[in-house]
Amino acid sequence: MTVPYDLTCWYLNSRRITELVGPDALRAVGSSSSAAYAHIEKMRELHALKTAAIHWMQAAKPLPLRILLSTGNATAGKLFTHYGLFGFRGLHKFVMAERSKRPATIPTAYAKLDEEFFGGKLFCEFHSEHLTSTSAIGELSGQRSKFFLGLIQNATSKEIRTIPYIFADVVENQALGQMYGPGTWMRDLEIHIDQIESFSRVTEMKMARKKMSLDHLRGISERDIKIAIADILDEPNVPNDWGGERSDLFSSLMIVGGRRVSSAFLLKGPAHFRPMTFGDLGRNGDQIERLFNEPAELLVLQHCHEVTTPVRTMMRAFAQQMGNPRRFVIIDGYDTIRLLTAYKKCGFGSDTLARPRG
Repeated sequence: MTVPYDLTCWYLNSRRITELVGPDALRAVGSSSSAAYAHIEKMRELHALKTAAIHWMQAAKPLPLRILLSTGNATAGKLFTHYGLFGFRGLHKFVMAERSKRPATIPTAYAKLDEEFFGGKLFCEFHSEHLTSTSAIGELSGQRSKFFLGLIQNATSKEIRTIPYIFADVVENQALGQMYGPGTWMRDLEIHIDQIESFSRVTEMKMARKKMSLDHLRGISERDIKIAIADILDEPNVPNDWGGERSDLFSSLMIVGGRRVSSAFLLKGPAHFRPMTFGDLGRNGDQIERLFNEPAELLVLQHCHEVTTPVRTMMRAFAQQMGNPRRFVIIDGYDTIRLLTAYKKCGFGSDTLARPRG
C-alpha cells in the first residue's frame, strides 16, 4: 500500500501501536543477542511499527480532534489525530534526572484548542522510554508544530486528557517523490484560486479587498454562480439543487498542477449575505462532511461573502484525515468577484471591482 506521506517519529509508544496493528508487524524483524546489532534492530522495529501505524491510519481513518469536538464525539476511548502547535515541558530535565538517578516530574505536552469548538486544551504526559532518538529531546521541547496520534483518556469542559501514541513530523513519501518537508505537507493541502490552471485568467486580476465591493454579489444567485463555474470548466453537467446532495457541482475537468483532477464544489449563495460561520454549514458543519465524502481529489468551498476562521479551520481538519488526505480551495466573495470578472460572467467584467494587474 503506497500512501502520499511518511512520518518522522520522535515519540512512538511501541506497546500501544502494537495493540493497534497486531504483533505481525514485527514478524519480519529479526533478533540477536549481539549488542553490536541492538541499535540497528531497534531502528528496524521502530520503522516496522511506524509503517504499520501509517497503514492502520490509512485503513481506519481516525478523525482529527477538531471534527470530534465539533460533532460532540470527543469522548473517552476515542482514537484521534491532531496537527498543531504543542508546548512541551520538562523533557530535558527529566532525561538529565534519569541519568543521575534522581526523581523528576514526568514531561508533559499541551495544545490550545480552537475557542470556536472547545476553548480548552489537549494535554498528555509522555515517557522518555518511547523516544525514538536522542534528537527527540530537542524536537519535543519548547513550542513545536507536530502531528499527534492519541487516545482520549478523559474529557472535561476545559481539558482533553490523552494517552500519546505518536508525536511526529509529516514528511514526503520518498517513493512518490512528493515535494513535502516537515510541516509543509499540512500547509500544502490548501491551494488557492490563483494556482488553478482552469481559472488562470484570475491571475491577471487584482482587487481592493473592500467589503462594499461584496454588495455586487448580493443579487447573484447560487444557481448563476454554479452555471458560471461550469461554463468556465466546460463542464456540461449542471445538476439541479436537491436536499440530499453531497456537493453542488462535480467535475473531472479541473486542471491543477498540469493535470486533470476531480473536483467537488460546495456553493453558498447570498441567502445569508454575511461572513460565513460554522453554523451556516448545517448542524455540526455537516455540509463540509458531506463535501469531503465526495470521491474527489479537490474540494472547493465558495461563498459570496467573507469566510471566517472556524470554517477555514474545519476545512483543514477534514483535509488532514490521515486515511484520506485531500486538497481544498476556499473561494471567498473577493475571489468570486475576481473569477466572475476575469471570465465576464454574471454581468461582471465592465466594472472596476477587479481590474487587470499592472
